[in-house]
Order: sequence, then C-alpha cells, then structure tokens
Amino acid sequence: MALLLPSKLWRSLAGGGVRQLLLDRTELVALEDLAESPAQFEAAVYPSLLVSRKRTPSPATAQPRCDAKVRLRDRVVRWSVRTEALRFDDTPGSPWILLPPPARNAFERVRSAGTPFAGSAFGRPMLGVKTGCNGAYIVHVDGIEDDVASISAGDRRGRIEREMLRPLVRGETLGAWRTTGQREYLVWPHCNNNLPRKELPALARRWLLPFRDQLGSRTDLHGRLPWWTVFRTESARYERARVVWADFGLTPRAMVIEPGDPIVPLNTCYAISCTTLDDAHGLAVLLNNPLVSAWLNVVAEPARGGYRRYLGWTVSLLPLPSDWECARERLAPLGARAMSRDVPSDDELLAAALDAYRLTLAEIQPLLSWTSHCD
Repeated sequence: MALLLPSKLWRSLAGGGVRQLLLDRTELVALEDLAESPAQFEAAVYPSLLVSRKRTPSPATAQPRCDAKVRLRDRVVRWSVRTEALRFDDTPGSPWILLPPPARNAFERVRSAGTPFAGSAFGRPMLGVKTGCNGAYIVHVDGIEDDVASISAGDRRGRIEREMLRPLVRGETLGAWRTTGQREYLVWPHCNNNLPRKELPALARRWLLPFRDQLGSRTDLHGRLPWWTVFRTESARYERARVVWADFGLTPRAMVIEPGDPIVPLNTCYAISCTTLDDAHGLAVLLNNPLVSAWLNVVAEPARGGYRRYLGWTVSLLPLPSDWECARERLAPLGARAMSRDVPSDDELLAAALDAYRLTLAEIQPLLSWTSHCD
C-alpha cells in the first residue's frame, strides 16, 4: 500500500498507535517526508509518503530495512535504515526519528550525554493556566488609583480591585528571555493557596458577571467549584523560581520568573518550578540554546513554515546534562546575564552547552547542519 499521510503521524503522541501497528503488521518499504519541500497543495498540509506491504515470515536474524527520503527546499536526501532504528526508543508507539546517519549519530550523542528531563530533579513540565474563556479574564490596565485599577478588554471598560489582577505571559508574548508587546493582566479569582475564592469582591464580580453562563458551561468546571474558577493553576505558584517557554515557534523561547513574581503563564506556555534561581537560569540557557533547539526540532511536531510545537511530552524527552551541578555552574551566570538584558550571543550559548554536555562541536555539527537545512 502507498499512502499520503500527515508527517506529524511519525512524531505526535496521537500517532503512537499507527506507528506500532505498522511495525507489528507490515514491512516498511519507503518513508518520505515532504513537510519541508516546496508547497504542492493549496491547503496548509505537511505531507509524507508511506509505502508498506503485508509482513511475511522471515528468518529471526533478518533485519528489515526501509528506504528513507527527506525532500528539502533545495535538495533531496536519501538513505537506507533498519526499520527498528527509526524509533526514538523501545517504548510502544515511540516517535520515529527521520534523520540520515551522521545527524542521527549526533542526535544520539547528545541523548547519551544526559538524563531525560522528565526523569531529572525538575520533573515533568506543567501546562500553563487554562481559563476556558480568555475574553473574560485577560485585560489591560489603563490606570491605577489607590486600590482600584481601570481596565479594558477590546471595547469594554471597567474597574476592578487591584488585588484581583496578576501579570500574564502567553506564548504569543513570550520571547527569548523576556515578554514582548503591551503588558497584559489576568483577572485572578483565586486565593494565594491557588484555591478559588469563595466570594468575589464587588467590582470583580461585576466584571465577570456578563460571562457567567459561558463560564458555568466550561467542561473543566465540575463538582462544586464556583463558576469563576480557572484551571491548572499549579504553574502560577510563585514561591519558587520558574522557567516558562512558549509551546509554539521556530525555536524554543524561554524566560525566568524569579521567586515572588506573580506572573501567570497561560496555557500556551509550559512551566517548570525550580529549587534555586541558579537552576532556573541554567535551564533557561539550555532552552534558548542552538544545540537544544536543534535536538528538540527533530522530535517536536511540525507546523507550517518550519514552526514546531514544544509540548510538555516533547521537552520531557530532552536530555539534561548528567552532572547538573557542574553544568549549572557553567550555565547559570549566562542566564543571569541574559535576564538582566545582557543577552549572550548564540556562539556563547552554544559553547556553554557543549561544556555542560561535555561534547565537542565536531560531534554535534551534523545535527546543527541538518536542522539549519530544514529551517
């Protein structure tokens, strides 16, 4: 059979069942990634070509191979690969890594130099806060008088208790090391312990009341939660330093939020809570790093125009340097510099990452070169 399929099937979590089915029941003949080739369709699609045939009995020592091909804007790259070697790892439904041998070897060198993010002391990333109705909660502050703020959202104007507002960052306004554009705020109907308030102050209630029916019908609202509740609030806790990054972009974009800063990341961001500020600065250096960008762009789901989706499961696969304490000493000063608006160059960031992973430029150059061609 020959099928034209979305290329994200080979990387996304949703495609895990399809990948396992193909490995279990068919022999892959050819796999061709067309996502980076010149547009062939009017619609925004990221196609790939799969050719496979029904599996036939074969000797136990046989190692089936597949013809792999990637079409780039200016060239075509072909190679032959053992079917099992397409997989990221041995877990069922594992993503497939479509890289020619030199780039795949470099990719594996980085992986072997670290511990997966999800298995490190940082744990798994948290998705940002979900409102289910951004129009009700996201506002601009036009002025402040004593304990009351004048706010606006589109054509709507109003006043609200100052204590009910927290600064906001979302993926669209998150750049490397800092936010961009006009500052936004979130109407925050929760207490400091992140539980929803039992009652709203008068001005906040008046602001949210026109949305009551819409807020009350949100699918995340269950049990006896008040209708003004927002969800997934763990990432908004600010006792410790946090690193947040945008879930979508050409490259990862991350910034550090210092302890005590009440910024709320929206659910177009992911966040990690860090034990120390140095941990946060070191981690941000990696996430804003050309080496990590090249590695993540191999496994991240593709989107239009070379964009990628840096979802929680994707970043959970990222290897962090095995000796994190030593790596942190090298990385954290650069992160502190960047957050104070003295942003290091890409060459400085790359050199620091190579030291942290104890790798040489020659070892990872094929990966950097490959991803630069794809971009």
